[in-house]
Amino acid sequence: MGRKRKNSPNMKVYGVPFRVTEMKATTKGQIRWYASMREPDGSVLHGENVGKLVTAKSMKAEVVIKATESIIRENGEQVLEWLRAGRLKEATPELLLLALPEESIERVYGKSDEEHRELVRQVVKLLPPISELQEKMETVTLRAVEKVVAVKEKGSVVKRVLNRLYDEAVSWGIIEENRAKKVLIAVRSEGEKADKNLNQRALSLEEMRMLTALCIEGMEADIRYAAVLLHLTTGVKTGELCGLSTCDLMRYKDVVYIEIGAKSVQKRGKIAEWKPYERESGKVRRIPCTPLAQAALSVLLKPRLEVDAKVDAPLIVDENRRRWDVLKLRAFEKELLQKVVPEYAKISRTDLIRTSFEHYCRAVCGMSDGQTQKILGCKAAQTYEEWYADYNSRVALITLCAQLTRFHNLLAEKGDRWKVAMHLHLRVKRGASVKIQTEHGIKIEKW
Repeated sequence: MGRKRKNSPNMKVYGVPFRVTEMKATTKGQIRWYASMREPDGSVLHGENVGKLVTAKSMKAEVVIKATESIIRENGEQVLEWLRAGRLKEATPELLLLALPEESIERVYGKSDEEHRELVRQVVKLLPPISELQEKMETVTLRAVEKVVAVKEKGSVVKRVLNRLYDEAVSWGIIEENRAKKVLIAVRSEGEKADKNLNQRALSLEEMRMLTALCIEGMEADIRYAAVLLHLTTGVKTGELCGLSTCDLMRYKDVVYIEIGAKSVQKRGKIAEWKPYERESGKVRRIPCTPLAQAALSVLLKPRLEVDAKVDAPLIVDENRRRWDVLKLRAFEKELLQKVVPEYAKISRTDLIRTSFEHYCRAVCGMSDGQTQKILGCKAAQTYEEWYADYNSRVALITLCAQLTRFHNLLAEKGDRWKVAMHLHLRVKRGASVKIQTEHGIKIEKW
């Protein structure tokens, strides 16, 4: 048996050989390590960006591993060439997430958030080496997903990401075939697709008019009807509706709008939690209020100002003057929808009002997909400059308000439109002043 070479690899990272050598310590006595990537046969790899010098306590420290991962990313093309040639016998699927080009990784993850990406990385760690993956791809993938992901909805997202990862590996010639496609992506028959579309349908225009009439008729006696009308005219989520405060109502020039910056989250048997949105998430947005929406706001604001509620007080409250529960509001909406839609029990458990709002934004208001995504807060990422240009612009707000008014005019009868005209002014400085005036003569002031 021959003698081991002095510079032979002494570590493998996801199947790629590395040589980690202890270097001379720094003046402060810190130990330094030099990590260099090697050829699959262990020989020296010549070129740029194949080595890094780091400070760590041991060669297996996390800093050293991060350095080797960085080297793999910088030499991704070389690593992919080794994988295609079958030279990395012990390469693991984790290597794909490092070696694939950035555009391929973006296609793999899609719009998945960081939580789902972390779940994908945990699942990939449990998979066997790439050389063994082809034969038992279906079984090992499903077992790994079931072991890591407990929630069905998250499992579906992880499966779709893994399916795209396998497809990318096939396109780069690393594996022959994606045999797990059938178990990762459920394919429905044409009949099932038709049933699915039926169960998730939007409200018809006549049903929307009936719901609007119910809300207008009942909101003077019960503010919950006003809350449903505001939900119908703005398309916000139920949690965002319950999370509104009086300070979220604003006026910019000629447009009254509400600012959505947080939501109230509540699970059965638990207290509601307050979760503010991050500015870059795309969920922080400003929604113009048409006269129909302003009518709902006037009803909601009146009892709050009569009891001298503070500027940051909840907008929708129960009999105990506490923020209205999300689950209670959903239950009330369900009662109303059952009066409007006889087959409501057969409809999928989605936010039917929000789904209908999205449909009519496209069909009646003539909004593009981008505009609809922004007003619903569905955009995955949004820069501050883009948000500022789109939503802090007077022209954009007026245009959006005009588009929504076109739709809302179809919901109220011509004779009832004069009933919902309202002018609102809200200024928040030291203290606050609120003035609401309708054609009924209602006028409320607070100083």
